[in-house]
Amino acid sequence: MSSGGSVQTGAVALQRQLKLFEYGTCLDQEQAAALFERQQSLQPYLTKGFLTRCFEGAKPCLRASHYVGLFPFYAADQAHLLLIAPKGCRQDWKRGLLRFLELFALAEDETLPEEEDIRGWEGQLGPHQFLLFLARHYARLLQELCRRDFRSYYRPEEDDLRSRIRGRLHLAGYARLALRGKQHVLPCRWEEFTVDNWDNRILWAAARRLKQVAGAFDSQAAALVWKPFERLLSWFSAVAELPIRASDFRKSRLGRTSRYYRQALAWARLLLQGSDLPTEGGQVPPLVLSTHKAFEKFAELVAQAALPDAGWRHAFQHGSDFLTGPGQKPQHHIPDILLMDPKGVAAVGDAKYKEVLERAPDAELDTSKGVLQACIQAADWNQLYVYMRMKKASCGFFVVPFWKADGEYIEWLPQFQFAESPRDANVGTNVRVAVLALNLLRPLKDVKQKAAERLRHWLSA
Repeated sequence: MSSGGSVQTGAVALQRQLKLFEYGTCLDQEQAAALFERQQSLQPYLTKGFLTRCFEGAKPCLRASHYVGLFPFYAADQAHLLLIAPKGCRQDWKRGLLRFLELFALAEDETLPEEEDIRGWEGQLGPHQFLLFLARHYARLLQELCRRDFRSYYRPEEDDLRSRIRGRLHLAGYARLALRGKQHVLPCRWEEFTVDNWDNRILWAAARRLKQVAGAFDSQAAALVWKPFERLLSWFSAVAELPIRASDFRKSRLGRTSRYYRQALAWARLLLQGSDLPTEGGQVPPLVLSTHKAFEKFAELVAQAALPDAGWRHAFQHGSDFLTGPGQKPQHHIPDILLMDPKGVAAVGDAKYKEVLERAPDAELDTSKGVLQACIQAADWNQLYVYMRMKKASCGFFVVPFWKADGEYIEWLPQFQFAESPRDANVGTNVRVAVLALNLLRPLKDVKQKAAERLRHWLSA
């Protein structure tokens, strides 16, 4: 697939490669119309919510959501590739890719990526660099694993053995066969101790997925994406190359005891989570990463680092009953963040990411004020009020993103108050509400540190 090629689809030529940004549409109106005409070819992505239908002015079109990645599809018997790029790439492509990778690395408590993860194909700002920075970072995780903790493990096997007996005999099955005159066949179950275990199969399948997606549009891309994995062949050469589905992750065991496997498996899950989508014409499944989930984890890390002392605790995504009754389906509220001091719940936090991108125009995403005015609406304040009321918390806060390359690392907006306190009068009325905005175009390790310091000071006041 050439980067500059196009294919005639009806009255409009549809480019072979198209690029959208999170919650954006094709900037070229003709391409937007051509893509909408071929929406049936993108139905699996629409069903999953990776793409949505919308109107741009009076014209219908397809819009990206908070899922970033590479989405192969066929239209008029021709292969196409849709790149959905991180929001920060709209201002600065290279910096946007690096910060995007940092966001996922911090969310998984990994070593942060380096600048070299996005070098290569200089001057080309499309799927090539996107794949390269994923491949190089993931290859580095696997290299670290191989140097420090590459393991063999038990793989369960079951078969009818006709000669040498291995493992544990299935005597009941043997007895049934003996009654049928097949006593020479021994049903046997055993555990094979081998590097060809499910953990290593999953890790290697994620590496192959990167190569497959690259090869779908450029043979040179496939070679360059695969290059950092070639030095790992001596470890993974004995690992079977099997298609991996979401259900196969339940067979993983080593991530429970090894942090190196845990980190690598987290990225493998990200790279393979599109595996179960239906494909056609031999195309490879997509690469899909949810920036909404990564931002929520990042907000949780900030809150965890902000705890004033050892007497404080945290809980994330902790549900509470809200409405019950005869014939009524129970309703639950699940705050993103609960921070508890020795007396009980002290603060409730709510992370907003996809709501920001859904509601705020691009021009308003470079300041916290613009984000605040566009995205935190009356329903959000009402929800925070209910959370605070239910938990009897005296503090409530939102965590939102903004993108400004030369802006402050964080912006803190504490000038809000409820007209009526969510706490009972006999408990006290010292209620505080604030918004913490995180700049996702600055180094995120520093953003996390500064945000945690500011939130800790506020909680301690």
